[in-house]
Amino acid sequence: MHLSADVDAATTIPELFFTQVHDMGDQRALKWKQGEEWLTLTYGEWGEAVRGLAAALADSVAAGDTVALLCENRKEWTYVDLAVLGLGGILAPIYPTSTPADVAYIINDAGAKVLFVSSAEQLDRALSLRGEGAIDIVEQIVVLDAVDSPPEGVLTLDALVAQGGDAGEIDRRMEGLDPEEMATLIYTSGTTGEPKGVMLSHRNIIRNVHAAFRRMGEDAFRETVFLSFLPLSHSLERTCGYYMAIRVAGTIAYAESIEKLLGNFGDVRPTVLISVPRIYEKVYAAVHSQASSGFKKKVFDWAVKVGTVKAHAVAERKPVPLATKLMYPLAYRLVFRKIHAKMGGRMEFAISGGAPLAREIAVFLKAAGLTVLEGYGLTETAPILTINGPAWTRFGAVGQAVEDVEIKIEPEPDTDRPDEGEILARGPNIMIGYYGKQAATDEVLAADGWFRTGDIGYMDDDGFVFITDRKKELLKTSGGKYVAPAPIENELKLSPYIEQACVIGNRRKFCTALLAPDVAALSAELGQELPADGAGAGDIPEVQALMQAQVDKANEDLGKWEQVKYFKVLPRLLSIEDGELTPTLKMKRRVIDEHFESLIDSMYS
Repeated sequence: MHLSADVDAATTIPELFFTQVHDMGDQRALKWKQGEEWLTLTYGEWGEAVRGLAAALADSVAAGDTVALLCENRKEWTYVDLAVLGLGGILAPIYPTSTPADVAYIINDAGAKVLFVSSAEQLDRALSLRGEGAIDIVEQIVVLDAVDSPPEGVLTLDALVAQGGDAGEIDRRMEGLDPEEMATLIYTSGTTGEPKGVMLSHRNIIRNVHAAFRRMGEDAFRETVFLSFLPLSHSLERTCGYYMAIRVAGTIAYAESIEKLLGNFGDVRPTVLISVPRIYEKVYAAVHSQASSGFKKKVFDWAVKVGTVKAHAVAERKPVPLATKLMYPLAYRLVFRKIHAKMGGRMEFAISGGAPLAREIAVFLKAAGLTVLEGYGLTETAPILTINGPAWTRFGAVGQAVEDVEIKIEPEPDTDRPDEGEILARGPNIMIGYYGKQAATDEVLAADGWFRTGDIGYMDDDGFVFITDRKKELLKTSGGKYVAPAPIENELKLSPYIEQACVIGNRRKFCTALLAPDVAALSAELGQELPADGAGAGDIPEVQALMQAQVDKANEDLGKWEQVKYFKVLPRLLSIEDGELTPTLKMKRRVIDEHFESLIDSMYS
């Protein structure tokens, strides 16, 4: 097999990987916790594991075949991915939290004859579907964990690899791998209807990895350690937290779980974090709740004021005032150092994507000395379209277009904001199309390559893009006024007492909101232990008052038609399990409307 002398020359995902295996064989690549101990794998060992699996799979996976993967983040996820892609196959990852109906839909729609599952629990789900005749297309199931006496048609990963095969087959297939060929089918989360399989080529993903790397600059990646906790089934984590890590020969450490993330920060001490805004919202709320009164609050407020002046000066590329320069080290030592310590103390930068990050949170984190770079993109764009760079960040913006990507704004008809419109994009990262859905592809992808994102926004004179809302999520009141719910929801979630917020108002006279309480923060504030699920919190007058204060604050800068007139406290958190959130925590508004119909109607009665 011919290996590129430089990773910049890699044109397929397997070529990128095996280039680093060749050049960085002794470098630590993967890290995971087993029991109480963190174990590691080098690039050379990683390459051997992938080659071993590819040899065993070669007879059952031909070029162009699709393999489904139902698995949590772990090293074996990457083994399957890289082996399948190296053989010229197509990987269709499935979120491990997907419903049985969605699992069956993806397997059948993708035409996957081989299915990998992670554990005995996921195997039971697959066997139940097979027993019901829901996934008859699957000929072989492979479970990554060791299980006792697997049934007919099921192999463990160890048993499969032990069968062996031609170790050179992956090299021969990689020689003929076309960058334009499909590498993966990533299914959309179905927030607006039936999931669609997004066809992404090797070129789509590799060009996006290279473009993001050049935007960030080589200096951003020194002894890089990524802490991986977003699902690898999501394009943001896969491109930025996995393939980008390979591109920079970094180490990927797999978090044990969201619940153990704080402890993992201390163990791993990451330099890079890829996350959705919810993690940063939690950091913001936790820090503010710990400095709620007295002298501690005065010191905290002073430090934030000093940091904010510096943050704005740096973002606007202006000199930092001398007084701020002199005071900031003290502010850092007294306040901000503790925040860095909680995140491991080595964080070079973090990337926020998947949903809008509230401007106030972005400014605060920058004030604290944490570089959180907001970006923007979609599964269909592999996924990065724009990102703020370390050298130039604009608060409230999702950055400038990355290399080779064009952005334009198509004005919306009948709008009172002529500079706003649908964001269109064109570039080498735009998907091939939706699998088996030509009509749906034609709706969003023009013959000249322009892709309709479905997002509303505007672009300033420096090319920074600002998102105002999702086109299909714009609420239209019965009075004909359009309301963008996301900015209002972000403002509401700035309260340490509000965990989730969903603005209601489509085809209604006015806007209302469903608010889920942060039980821990409320328990501390009230001095009484509330039920863990928050049940009954809405009946407590003090809780109503705390939330009303945040609603009033959010309403201050809104037009009358946008203001939240009433709110209700949800009896529980919105959840992935109940179908109200996608695996990346986006809200499924249609499902929320159905599940809480009576509660919503009570605000309009």
